Amino acid sequence: MLISKQIEWDMGHRVLNHISLCKNLHGHRYKAEIILEGDIVSKENDSSEGMLMDFSDVKKLALELVCNELDHGFMVWNKDKILLDFFKKNPYLKHIIVPFTPTAENISNWIFQKLEPHFQRKFRNKLKLNSIKLWETPTSYAQTYKKISGE
Repeated sequence: MLISKQIEWDMGHRVLNHISLCKNLHGHRYKAEIILEGDIVSKENDSSEGMLMDFSDVKKLALELVCNELDHGFMVWNKDKILLDFFKKNPYLKHIIVPFTPTAENISNWIFQKLEPHFQRKFRNKLKLNSIKLWETPTSYAQTYKKISGE
């Protein structure tokens, strides 16, 4: 069984070495879909009976680990000297320094890595994170899946 929960936030970035306009400072209304898989809880009288996980619990975790860190911030690659200097002079402006160029693909991977440990075998119903789908625009997204051993 699969369930999903979507969250949204606003964030700026730039793709430092890109040839298009994306090398400039700009922002997006990001949307992430968190897709979980597992077995439906069948334990009688359990609060989660009939569910994989309560949607509000998924939302709470996603807001805490993703939205609160990213919303109204600016994601900066740790190799972007110009922006690192800017934020060093303006530390009160919200910024998130990351070890990768902030493309949709890399941000999707980053979110997956942040959330995955919170779903790994902690639940009786074999709940795990299936994938993260991250929209950078209403028509463009990147999707991260868990790698299977041996890939």
